[in-house]
Amino acid sequence: MRLLVVADVHGKYEKLQDIMDSIAGTAFDAVIAPGDFTDMFDIPPNFSQLDVADMVIQKLLIPNKPLLCVPGNHDPYDILDVFDDYGVNLHGRTKKVAGVVFAGWGGAVTPFNTLLEPPEEETAEVLGRVLKKVTGQWVLISHSPPKGTTLDMVKPKTHVGSAAIRDVILSKKPVLTITAHIHENRGTDMVGGSTVFYPGPAFDGYYGIVELGKRKAECHVRRTGA
Repeated sequence: MRLLVVADVHGKYEKLQDIMDSIAGTAFDAVIAPGDFTDMFDIPPNFSQLDVADMVIQKLLIPNKPLLCVPGNHDPYDILDVFDDYGVNLHGRTKKVAGVVFAGWGGAVTPFNTLLEPPEEETAEVLGRVLKKVTGQWVLISHSPPKGTTLDMVKPKTHVGSAAIRDVILSKKPVLTITAHIHENRGTDMVGGSTVFYPGPAFDGYYGIVELGKRKAECHVRRTGA
């Protein structure tokens, strides 16, 4: 299975268009969008954040492949209604694509009082419930990276990821976790035996291609114009 990963668009529609142009003709099985479709501090005049989210989702649907979305901390809670309208909502849910189960959780706890910051207790409770019957190979989609990796460091020895997401990975052992949120870090790390991947922010031209095989994932960072 091949996945296209587009994270942290932050309303930069032109950059998203560049990415979609660059992957034209590339075969993949699903599109993964782990949050921050919009930016609460940068809303175009005469548009709402939901207007922006709608345009981003429509662009991600153009390849006519399954699209799986979780919200970011910049996205308003009502973005879940937009996801539901398009049938792409993975927040607190599981979906099966080509025999692989995907589970999702959005938002992130920050010190900045952003729009969607579910507490760690809610993260643990909901994911524990939705994953209760999941067996075999599965993939976690989370806006926040797990705590204690190279992907959640904002400066040396300062980790700001989710401990609840880390606990889920260690206990439920997804073959892959796809994250977003910490723009300055990209690439892969490991939690237990599970791969964690962030391709970098789409607003800066980054996206990811994942080759998902049995019990392993090969993850590649790509950038438009590179």
